[in-house]
Amino acid sequence: MKSAIKVNFSVEDLLKGKVDSLVGKMIQSFLYVGDKCVSEGRNNGSYIDRTGNLRASIGYVVLYNGKVQGKSKIAPKSQKLLEELTPKYNKGVVLVVVAGMNYAASVEAKNYNVLTSAELLAERLVPRMLKKVGFTE
Repeated sequence: MKSAIKVNFSVEDLLKGKVDSLVGKMIQSFLYVGDKCVSEGRNNGSYIDRTGNLRASIGYVVLYNGKVQGKSKIAPKSQKLLEELTPKYNKGVVLVVVAGMNYAASVEAKNYNVLTSAELLAERLVPRMLKKVGFTE
C-alpha cells in the first residue's frame, strides 16, 4: 500500500522565511557595527573638540529598503543629515555613519581623524559579521 505525504508549506514560504531570517541577522550585524563605528569615532578622533559638538554629532542609522531599522542616539544636526541621506538608500540593508557638523569634512581634510578610523573599522567588521551569519564563505 502506498501513501502520500502532504506538504503543508510552499517552497516560496520556506525561502521567504530563510531570506527574512538572514536579513534580520544582517540588520542586527549592521546595528552592532554602527555602535562600534560611533564609539570609534567619538573615542579616537585625533582633533581637539573644544565644544564637544563634533564628537556628539557622530551617529548612524541602519536602513532596510529605505526604512529605518535602528539608529544611534543622534544630535539634531546629525538627524537632519541622516534624513537628507535616507532617500538615497532605498534598496537593501544599508549602514550610514555620519558626523553631522558642517565642518566635519574640513577637519578630516586637515588630516585629522573624524570618521576615517570608523570607516576602516566598518570595512573590517562587516565582512566578518556577514560571514558569521551565513552570507559569505
